[in-house]
Amino acid sequence: MADNFDSLKNQLSGLQRKYCEMEALNQSLNKRLLELYSLYQISLSLSKTFDLDDIFKSIKRLFQKTFRVDHVGIFLLDESLSTLHLQAGFGLAEFSRKHTTFKFGEDIIGQAVEKEQSIYIPDVIQEQEFLLNPKGVKSGAFLVIPILIGKNRPIGAISIYRKRTNSFSKNELSLFKKIGQVIARVLDKILLFQHTKELSITDDLTTLYNRRYFNQRYEREVQRAKRYKRPLTVLMVDIDFFKNYNDINGHLLGDEALKKVALLLESNLRKADIVARYGGEEFVILLPEIDKAHADQVAEKLRRTVEGKNFPREQYLPNKNLTISIGFATLPEDSTNAKELLELADRALYQAKSEGRNRVISYRSSLIPELKSNILRMEPKALAAGE
Repeated sequence: MADNFDSLKNQLSGLQRKYCEMEALNQSLNKRLLELYSLYQISLSLSKTFDLDDIFKSIKRLFQKTFRVDHVGIFLLDESLSTLHLQAGFGLAEFSRKHTTFKFGEDIIGQAVEKEQSIYIPDVIQEQEFLLNPKGVKSGAFLVIPILIGKNRPIGAISIYRKRTNSFSKNELSLFKKIGQVIARVLDKILLFQHTKELSITDDLTTLYNRRYFNQRYEREVQRAKRYKRPLTVLMVDIDFFKNYNDINGHLLGDEALKKVALLLESNLRKADIVARYGGEEFVILLPEIDKAHADQVAEKLRRTVEGKNFPREQYLPNKNLTISIGFATLPEDSTNAKELLELADRALYQAKSEGRNRVISYRSSLIPELKSNILRMEPKALAAGE
């Protein structure tokens, strides 16, 4: 009887050991399945779009719903690779408002990127080295994962927070690192795609839109204005005596002047406006929803802004100052034909230059006889030079 009891006891003990082994194996399998499922889901969702905003939304949704975290911040390095900028996130509003940028190597975000290693803080209250405002964050665990596309090739970081201390397990830390690698590969492709796209539509020197992109956008804006019966104004802008400036100062200073004028134009326009380099020292601007009277105000503002800025060695120009001339025409008042509207704005620009430059001229029907008269008075050399 005792032998049977001992035998049964041994069998039960063996079954218990096997059960524990199976349970541990099952937990390990579940964790592995969660890892594979998470990696699959993020790869699937991120591969569906080339839009960065959509990517950021997918990343936030993954961490918020799948991993139940209380904060996520997504940071990307700028082009100079010196500063990390917050692109998207949720939670820890106070932290996010105060800390939207970090220098490379600065604080926990910058250090994780500089070291190319994840940094995990199990209890933020015990950590005084970083800027994790203890008054706003009373407790919790904080994790930063660098986004790396290879050794010495960081592109950003993801910050993750939970209100509970010591709440990131070893398995999660490992999983989040792998998720960071997936995100890095996707972001690398998207950023490359966007950079290539930007190169195809922007001017190399001024970084404004190029003529090719303007032509495409212009047709759409004209059609939209006609369909909704809204005004649209085209401004043609030319730098006065730019050939003289180049001849006197050389092309390097000439290029700097072009870039400075481009920046002044762009920074004094609305986001809805479109400014492009049209060729040489000429720029073209679209003002959607702007009628002739308001367009005159915008053009005058641009003219005065450029006139009021100092340019190196501008004192050697005929007017002792680097300035711009602007001509413009408005749809539907002047024309509803896209090609003609552009030509009318160009005629107005020519009139502005023929009247002495550094002025704004709005197209009007009486402009053609005036233009012919002024052409006869202008010096042939100046006309040939396109000044």
